[in-house]
Parts: sequence; structure tokens; C-alpha cells
Amino acid sequence: MERKKVLVIGGGAAGMTSALDLAAQGVEVFLVEKEADIGGRAAEYCCKATDECNRCAACLVLQQKEKVAQEPLIQVLNNALIKEFKKNGKGYKATVAIGGQDLALEFQAVIVATGFDPYDLGRRSEFAYGLEKNVISGLELERALKEKGTLTAAFGPDVKKIGFIQCVGSRDLSIGHGYCSRVCCMYAAKLAKLIRSELPEVELDIFYMDFQSFGKGFGDFDKELRESDKVKFIRAIPSKIYGFPYDRLTVRFSDSLNGQQVEDKYDLIVLSLAITPAAGNGDLAQKLGINLDEYGFLAGSSDVESMATSQPGIYLAGVCQGPKDIPQTIGHAKAAAGMARNYIFS
Repeated sequence: MERKKVLVIGGGAAGMTSALDLAAQGVEVFLVEKEADIGGRAAEYCCKATDECNRCAACLVLQQKEKVAQEPLIQVLNNALIKEFKKNGKGYKATVAIGGQDLALEFQAVIVATGFDPYDLGRRSEFAYGLEKNVISGLELERALKEKGTLTAAFGPDVKKIGFIQCVGSRDLSIGHGYCSRVCCMYAAKLAKLIRSELPEVELDIFYMDFQSFGKGFGDFDKELRESDKVKFIRAIPSKIYGFPYDRLTVRFSDSLNGQQVEDKYDLIVLSLAITPAAGNGDLAQKLGINLDEYGFLAGSSDVESMATSQPGIYLAGVCQGPKDIPQTIGHAKAAAGMARNYIFS
């Protein structure tokens, strides 16, 4: 009997998870990734373990990459894009463009796992991103820590005070982003804890709108961060960051207790960027005949069904459907793989 086949679009944590689960069930997988390598954004994240594991799950993504490379039932197609897509009986067929050449594929089901894009900081001039060298995104901090190993190695010995600014591009109705990105609070908290383990005397401030407690054990982690790690939480969203005429970054914000304008000095500012829909979602959704939600994420078939789509045999996995952390992404992708398997063997 001919082996069943599934097309997985996107080679990040979700795509790799779905592909591995399907291959374990004897299903052949075409894993299409637009970049030169699989792994997605999470492959750039640093480990956040201190004296114990902080369950950031970054290591799981690297383990998945190795497993995919060793799995004979998964065919990885890098630098690849879906050019054409059509119904083919109960299944589908697609033309995939790879480096100027077209490859025709036939398969019985599809899992879309195209991930997300971070919020475009070019739209927010008040944070001086791109103008002041020590105003960076959370992903840039991740990359620096992963490459250099320590904050001191990455940014020098003179960093004495660090500020994290949450909700940059999230929960902002003025730009049409009324949703919470869900992962940013815990993400900043784990980075702050990692920095504290290296630099016990550094000052750490987190500017926030509302500290959201998604995920297991968040309450205990939050309490430890405030009490043991001496991280200061400031309920305010800064209105301006500037360097000149000082040799440090000045952050201006309104004190939530008295409403007065306050300015404070920092050596490094880390911006926690919103999770936004991946570029190309609209074009891909049109090709596949599936829907987008009000924010531009790919939409499930109903408010309670987040994997199945309006098209039979086409499923969603991970952050392409909406903000999730790595463990939630992996769980969602496993569920999508299970639904795809049930469909092709029904």
C-alpha cells in the first residue's frame, strides 16, 4: 500500500513537532521552510537555566532539529515557497518553488505552521530603537547571550542598570493590536532571572501594563523574582527614551501612583515585542482557501476549534493560529498532527 503523505508548511517548533509525530506513525512528510534552515525563531533563543532549569524549552527546539535531520520519512525543503495549491480528489497537490525550480508534490493533508513575526519597531519612534545602540529587542538579547555566553561579554562591564519594557505592540488598540501576546511577561522574567544569576548587583526594572500569569508555576516564579531576585516592577509604559545629552539612556514615564512625569537612567533597555502574524499569511490563506482572524492570524474553524480549518484536511499548528509559548506550541502541533493522521486514515 502506498504510504500516506502530509505537507507541513513551516519548519519551526510547531512544524518540526507535527512532522516528527506524523513520521512516527509511518506517514511521509514534506517539510517546506522558506528560510535556509529549519528551527524557526526559537532556535535562536538562549538557555535560561541558572542553578536549575527554568523550563524555557529552548533546548527542545535544538533536539527537534537533530531528530528531523535523522528521520528518513521527513523530506526537508529549504528556501521553499508554495507557488500553487489545488484540490486533488480527497487530497491536495502543490507546486513548490525552490531556488528557481518548481517541484510538484501530492499529499493527503496539510499542516500550516508558519509561526509569527515580531512587531516592527520601525513603527515606534519613541523608544529610539535603531538610534541608541543599547536599546535592543528581546530577541537581540537572546542572540547576544547565546553567542557570547554572558551579558558582560555581550555588552561590556559597565551595564549597571537594565530596564525591560513590556507590551511593545501588544494590547494597543491604536494600531489594531487588541490582543495580549501571552508569552512576553514570563519571557522577560526568565531573562531577568538569568541576568541576576550572572550579575547579583545589577539593577533590574520591568515596566509593565499588567503582568500576565499564563503557564504553570507562574505565581511562585513571580514571587521569587520580586522577593529573592529583587527585580523592581514599575506599572507604566514609557513615553520616550533618549540618550543625548547624557552618556546613559534616559527613560521618561508617568508614575502610576501620582501621575507625575518621572525620568530615570539606564545602561540597557530591552523591548519585549508583540507576536504579530507572519508576513504572507494573507497570500497563503488565499491559496489554501482558509480564513484569517480579525488580527491576521490564521483562523480555526470555530472559536473552540483552533487546529481544524474551514477546509477538510488542512490544519493549523502553533503560533500561526495565535500567540503561544514553546510548550503550548508543541502541544498544539501534536494535536494538529493527530487530527491530520485521523483524517488521512479515515
